[in-house]
Amino acid sequence: MYLLCYGRSDKSKSIIKTVLSGLSGRQIDSTEFFASDIKSPENEQICLVLVLPLEAACGLLTRSLSSELASLPVICVSPEGSFAAALRYGNGIPSEVSETVNSIAANLGSACFTGFGSISDIAKDLSVVTESVPMTVSDDALYDKINAHIRSGGRVSVYSDLPVTFEEPVLDQMVFELHKYSQEMHDDFIGKYTELDSSEGPNPAVFITCRKLPEGGKGKVLVLMPRLVCIGVELKSKADPQYAADTVRSSLENHLIDPKAVSVVAVSQSARDSEAIRTISDKLGVPVVFYEGRELSNVRLPLKMTFAPERESDIATSAAFLASSGGKILFRRSGGASGVIFSAALRKGNISMTD
Repeated sequence: MYLLCYGRSDKSKSIIKTVLSGLSGRQIDSTEFFASDIKSPENEQICLVLVLPLEAACGLLTRSLSSELASLPVICVSPEGSFAAALRYGNGIPSEVSETVNSIAANLGSACFTGFGSISDIAKDLSVVTESVPMTVSDDALYDKINAHIRSGGRVSVYSDLPVTFEEPVLDQMVFELHKYSQEMHDDFIGKYTELDSSEGPNPAVFITCRKLPEGGKGKVLVLMPRLVCIGVELKSKADPQYAADTVRSSLENHLIDPKAVSVVAVSQSARDSEAIRTISDKLGVPVVFYEGRELSNVRLPLKMTFAPERESDIATSAAFLASSGGKILFRRSGGASGVIFSAALRKGNISMTD
């Protein structure tokens, strides 16, 4: 690691020379550095070392830093050289940051201690999110490995195009590095998945999405697929049950939605016993819910149909909207000539990573 060391007092600057004994790095002479670009040897991980009282080091991290500095791992060293500890792992590999802390402590002598407790005590593992919402886990072995990594004090990068939140953002972000994508950023989201699945990043990567991801992954990325999509189905004519089920599946994928993300099939009361509806729900592995005609006709939808803007409601979209508790309509009236028309809505509410 390449160490960028900052201290103000003469004692701190003396300690910096000891810190850098046998280690790669340099001293920072001015606070103007914190808003500037970083220059370091090529292909070396950069780490910021603050030789300051702990309160001052924490305060400095709350100020406006350049985007590059804001993602760096940070180590605090006391001006007396009595302790050295990681304040933030940032984009660094936790084991390498810990190794650097130990190297600094070795330079400072046997009286230097190296920690105030592990970040494993800050947030629980992924079981919190997987138990809060029914979801499909792409790889059980990788899931267990990442949970063990979190419990040992490791950091995880989370990528999601769904509304993911933290219970305590300041603390939880020490464990989970969250990257949010909008539904319109499909190409960027898929590109990041493909990139991380091809070459491992500094932290384990977890994708939380209902989006259809590329097939044939290399298994380096864990995918958590919450069942948050509600589909409303309307029978327009007598439909072949298997053909109807295949149409629903292919249409979901054409709309970039993974069928494993569907949580429920919503229909009118008159359609609930249809063989086509039963086949659709069986193939998706989800239950059927039904609504009375009055409930469906009273729904006022937030999204108008572009091909029939004067029409305020329809059975398929109203059923999906009700089942999703008034969530976001993803698409309206797909299916075409299959005899089955269906709409999809994303269930309302946030996914909490922590409790």
